[in-house]
Amino acid sequence: MPKAAAPLLGVLAACGVAAAAVHVASASEPSWLQELFGREQPYRELNDLINSLLFNEAQRRGFEERFGYETGYYLCTYLRDLFFGCLLYYLTAGLWHIAIYHVMRERLFKGREDKMPSRAVIVDQICLAQASLFCYAALPVFSSWLVENNYTAAYFYIDDIGGWANYLAITAFYFALVEIGIYWMHRTLHTNKFLYKWVHGLHHKYNSHATLSPWASIAFNPLDGIAQASPYVFVMLFVPCHYLTHLIMLFFTGIWATNIHDAIDGDTEPIMGAKYHTIHHTHFSCNYGQIFTFCDQFWGTLKTREDIDKLMEKRRAKASAARMSKAAKAE
Repeated sequence: MPKAAAPLLGVLAACGVAAAAVHVASASEPSWLQELFGREQPYRELNDLINSLLFNEAQRRGFEERFGYETGYYLCTYLRDLFFGCLLYYLTAGLWHIAIYHVMRERLFKGREDKMPSRAVIVDQICLAQASLFCYAALPVFSSWLVENNYTAAYFYIDDIGGWANYLAITAFYFALVEIGIYWMHRTLHTNKFLYKWVHGLHHKYNSHATLSPWASIAFNPLDGIAQASPYVFVMLFVPCHYLTHLIMLFFTGIWATNIHDAIDGDTEPIMGAKYHTIHHTHFSCNYGQIFTFCDQFWGTLKTREDIDKLMEKRRAKASAARMSKAAKAE
């Protein structure tokens, strides 16, 4: 199995298991799931249940009494998302770090020690990522607010969308639009000089094998990270998406970002693995896709190492010809 395919299959399996649980649970009336979450506001009931994993009843009600019911509830949800976001980042990047820099170090970096990031680089990435996480955690809260107030096309029970087949087809359509949206958002962050200078350029200070690592996964300007994840929310305004599937996909972006920033090449087509994303960091104007290579192929921005080598050879030949022409004129 290709290296980059494992986490992708993991999220697809998680989405399928979550949807299957809802499907099986809602197949008979009344179901335990509908008894637990109800029909009127199952999204809030679910979020309140997840919040209870971190805050007991007295703490949650304390937030609501001090800040008001709505603000207290969403503050709990924000703190919950911040906690799980941090846990996901440190756990995923930490395990990746141990795997590639310790367990597989001999195989991956023997004779290539100069390609490994320094401690200073990793600390810089962790500091930037942690600072941005305080803002990243607000996006799923905003998404939940939109869903709970019926501003989106999200649904909670599989029956709401007409069954399992419809779930699979519409989820694939939703994800395809998200993929296109992220491609164009990412590309715009490069082609718009203002956005690149003040928003996205910070992430591209990591522009070589020695400055890329799993810890760079979410080391962005917080506006940058939110902008690139925003298609998951925006598309849901118009296209139905199962709520649990949406949440899994949103948090999975952090795992996927860890994978593509480790600078370990592998043949993963049509998946946009680290082989492609490393080139994006070293040459900037190519490979904008998130998980698949399809958008870059369609819009002509997909570049392989061989493509870059040919381009650099042409540039060297052109520069050499220009020098020779200049020297000939001087004579």
